Amino acid sequence: MDETDESLHYYYEDEVIYQETIEDLWVHCILPSVTSVFPIYYKIILVNLLFGSIVSTVKLPQTIFHLLSGSSGIFLLSNLESPEGKIIILAFFIQSYLLLHIGCYVQNKYDPVKKQDEIRLLSNSNIVKYCLIAILVLCEYFLLKSETWMEIRGVVMIFSMKLISLAEDAGKGVTIFPSCIQYFGYIFCGSNVMFGPWISFQEYTILYHNPTKKNTWWILGVLRAVATSAIFLIVSNCLANYFIKDDACVWLVAYKEALTFRTSHYFICYLSEASMLAAGFKNHKMWKEPRQWRFVLVEPAKIEFPTALAIVVTNWNKPMHDFLKRYIYKSWLPLGKFHGILATFVISSFLHGFELKVSVVLITIGIFSYLQFAVRDQFAKAFNCCIRVYPCKSCTHKFKRDRVVSRICQLVFASTSVVHLVYLGMIMDSSTDEIGILGKWRNLYFVSFWIMICNVLILI
Repeated sequence: MDETDESLHYYYEDEVIYQETIEDLWVHCILPSVTSVFPIYYKIILVNLLFGSIVSTVKLPQTIFHLLSGSSGIFLLSNLESPEGKIIILAFFIQSYLLLHIGCYVQNKYDPVKKQDEIRLLSNSNIVKYCLIAILVLCEYFLLKSETWMEIRGVVMIFSMKLISLAEDAGKGVTIFPSCIQYFGYIFCGSNVMFGPWISFQEYTILYHNPTKKNTWWILGVLRAVATSAIFLIVSNCLANYFIKDDACVWLVAYKEALTFRTSHYFICYLSEASMLAAGFKNHKMWKEPRQWRFVLVEPAKIEFPTALAIVVTNWNKPMHDFLKRYIYKSWLPLGKFHGILATFVISSFLHGFELKVSVVLITIGIFSYLQFAVRDQFAKAFNCCIRVYPCKSCTHKFKRDRVVSRICQLVFASTSVVHLVYLGMIMDSSTDEIGILGKWRNLYFVSFWIMICNVLILI
């Protein structure tokens, strides 16, 4: 054997020897991933457990409740690395409260309520939206270093959603205009200041007026949410890459990249649920049920196996979907359903700082889901078949939803929804920064756009 053959022999032998094993995965990926987020886990959970315990055992004066709530959030935000980011958050709090008063003054003077269903360009909530959109876009592209903005962007987005909902509800008389202390407690509430979710001012104050009773099921609910969050973190960071290699076929690699993005989102959602439960919040329907402790933010099963894109949109982030529906979609609905949907996804992209990848995904999925919804509605009428996105309340179709023909049609639409999820989710991968969004889509032959062109032709 000559030197070349011998070197090749050692090369291939090393390939076999250094094949990654489950033990390597555990030592070099799973453990580091879990330990890296442990400081975040324990601080958020312990602070909110303490807050929840105090609220449920001691009848606090309202001022103390709001101070305690806001102080817990301030403590958690103090762990941010960027001093500049902390200053911006505090400045945003002060300016946003002033903005509420200014918006209220402008609304009362220049755009008073005339009709319930008209679009009021100078309403308090719309003035707040205009200002916030300008601030978020300026921070994303001009005012801040990218590292600083990336660290505080999620915090500012939750602040913005709270501010918009508060302005809308106060303007309509749904809730009282909060004092500075009440606003401090709501905006900096430790249960959702870091990772969300958004809750309305009314939902926040319910915890004071009617605190949940803590028991063993409360602790188990928190532990369940923490464990589920950790599982999705491991899938996102380790298991997806372990089972689907980078040299697999292009569709598998695209699916892996989209799956990694989705499971990282599930990780954040379940961590948020754990913090909300620890503070004593839970879903309104089970508020008085001592054994039921859930604060549902996301439905992974309905996203991973979607029957339609609209189902994905609804279940991706339930509190945010509720916010967008109540405070954005309904505001623009007088112009028509399509305009309402488009405005919802455009403003949602602005709330995310109009970051290119996020905005492309949000606006595209908004258009795609509307077209898919319209096509299914048209097919249901044309073929007298129950295949709309949502089941009929009292079905009069010839072919019911459980008939074979209906199930086949639903399967076809479900398959296209999975394709769209892969197509849109993969551009959130870091590799998109190198080859661009069009480059990623070109690798999949722009298949989602061809499907949507077919949908448009059907509607025409």
